[in-house]
Amino acid sequence: MKWLGYPIYRLLFAYIIGLIIVMYLQLSITILIWLSVIAIISLSISVLLSQRSSFFKVLYSFSVLIFFFTLGALNLSSKDPIYNKSHFSNHFTQGKEQIISIKLIDRLHPNAYNDRFYALVNQVDGIKVEGKVLVLFKKSDSINYKLGHKLLVYDDISQASDERNPGDFNYKEYLRLIDVYGQIYVDKNHVLNLSRDEDQSWIVNLRDRLMNSLANSGLKDKPLGIIQALILGQRNNVDQSVTQSFRDAGVIHILALSGLHVGIILLILRRLTNGIRSFKYGTWLQTIVIISLLWVFALITGMSPSILRAVTMFSFIAVGMNVNRKASIFHSLALSAFVLLLFNPKLLFHVGFQLSYTAVIAIVLIQPILYNFISIRWKAIDYFWQIGTVTIAAQIGVAPLSLFYFHQFPGLFLLGNMLLLPILPLIIGLSILLLVILLIRVPSDWLVELLNLSLNWIVKVVEKISSYDDFIIKNIHLDLIELILIYGILLGIALFFYRSVRKSRKERVLTKKPGYSLHMALFAVIGFVGFQSFKILKPDMSTFMLMHQASGSVISIHNKDEVLLLIDFHKMDSSRFHTALNRIKSSSVYRNRTIKIDSLQNKVKFNKSEIIIIDESGVISDYVKTPVILLSHSPQIHLDKVISKLEPHTIIADGSNYRNYVTRWKATCEKRNVRFLSTYEVGAINLYHLEAHKQN
Repeated sequence: MKWLGYPIYRLLFAYIIGLIIVMYLQLSITILIWLSVIAIISLSISVLLSQRSSFFKVLYSFSVLIFFFTLGALNLSSKDPIYNKSHFSNHFTQGKEQIISIKLIDRLHPNAYNDRFYALVNQVDGIKVEGKVLVLFKKSDSINYKLGHKLLVYDDISQASDERNPGDFNYKEYLRLIDVYGQIYVDKNHVLNLSRDEDQSWIVNLRDRLMNSLANSGLKDKPLGIIQALILGQRNNVDQSVTQSFRDAGVIHILALSGLHVGIILLILRRLTNGIRSFKYGTWLQTIVIISLLWVFALITGMSPSILRAVTMFSFIAVGMNVNRKASIFHSLALSAFVLLLFNPKLLFHVGFQLSYTAVIAIVLIQPILYNFISIRWKAIDYFWQIGTVTIAAQIGVAPLSLFYFHQFPGLFLLGNMLLLPILPLIIGLSILLLVILLIRVPSDWLVELLNLSLNWIVKVVEKISSYDDFIIKNIHLDLIELILIYGILLGIALFFYRSVRKSRKERVLTKKPGYSLHMALFAVIGFVGFQSFKILKPDMSTFMLMHQASGSVISIHNKDEVLLLIDFHKMDSSRFHTALNRIKSSSVYRNRTIKIDSLQNKVKFNKSEIIIIDESGVISDYVKTPVILLSHSPQIHLDKVISKLEPHTIIADGSNYRNYVTRWKATCEKRNVRFLSTYEVGAINLYHLEAHKQN
């Protein structure tokens, strides 16, 4: 692969390896500093002595790679709030209520019970701090909180839930990747003061004005939400049913403001500003105007990570287009990725970042291969063929990642994209025109009516496509190793065929020799088959596990191909019961297994392991000495007396108990030298491990 000879790719690769190593191995910052110092010293020596021996040339290259490796590692490590003394996490006590000053900066889509915002923390008990938190307000409080509101609250900052059961979504890790390190549940009676920041930037004022103008324009609810999402990046007003329909139809990327929309806007701006090229230095002036407008657009939409990476990438592309240089899209991608990861190294671990760059790379590599299979003379048909091949190529690229993260794949994605992508530039153009007309106060009834009709038609088409549930492939799970091997297969095959459709000698650097690319694909296929065989032949160990479940108790017994779930959800209503049960069933240890449900009794025994459950009644059916006790649904018991009678070596509290009860029980166990475990803290507990602990 000759294109790897370009320095940018080697440096980016070393930088990314540094990010990955620190994220998952958490190297000491002291070690990283020493590595960077050694790299700089060896780099200086190799520069001075490079003419004397080829050894120093090799040392120079190696030192540069080590330096960029440590640069990535140090850049990511420095984002840890432990190294920022002014971060709020260094000034509050977990579970303790304090006086906290916050400012609402970003509104999220509300859930069934709460309105949700991201907020900046300004003060904790009068001490100036910084950092972001997730803030949740009860809908029942009926207070219309808005962006820019400043609140003084007497509350505590808690941690979001992590992966408490195998296969759970790790919400705490997700928030950490976007620099949110806590959450606050704010009750109305805990708000000490509420004010509005009137001194907002012109960008925020302009966005608010545009949002209000659209809301008062006569647009109906669904078209209004779609236009706000398409042009302003505000998806909060998009109906949940519309979002789900777009997702099931495989066209959710149309609602999520990203590279697709920025690319269309770039082409529109390029066409509108072509007249500037007739002036002296017009090419450069047009480039400056286009890039400036793209970044104003990014500011208006709130600088979300998807827009940030898209505008950065297309800024590089705009420069290449307007100075008449046929720069490789791979160079633009590499440079934009490098710039983004220098400013925010955590972007590498964002799903959107991975999907965006994977889709573009797949389009560049795979679309020419697909397109050249058929030669079409009619321009209209050729236009749709291009759109179809772009869609298929993008889906081939993102499909493994989609399965890895979301475990489903929309079978009718091609139909949805073929219907919507051809008219999307027109919809975006008309929506931008509507915003301009509203700003200059020109009558817009005709345009509003046209957009209402068009967008309502789009919603109906998408709902019809998504209604065919049989075409939505669900419950497909990939391991990380399988994901890497699949991409190895795809990349090897794509590189082999790509050379046959190259358009110029200059693009030879983008290809790989057929032998190497096919060998890579073949080895990846062998590795994939071998890994699948290993999973099938691997001995299936039985499990006896206590799961974490708020307001309920769950013990699972897994033996061979069957799972028995013993549950006590008697305090849940029907809706929450089914939601909780489905979440437990989706655990990674239960995939492709028959699941049976039964009620949880006061004593559970499996093989040689036994556990006694004391529930809210507080009744202990048998006072025989027992090794493990589970406290469920907040029983009002004298734990010290229970320990004296039953002499357990371990006491467990699951998620059905009140937090203050758990804290009190933990203190009692510490005094009596009895091991205490809480699923709030450690998540699911393998009860076999407790027996092993006793025997050792």
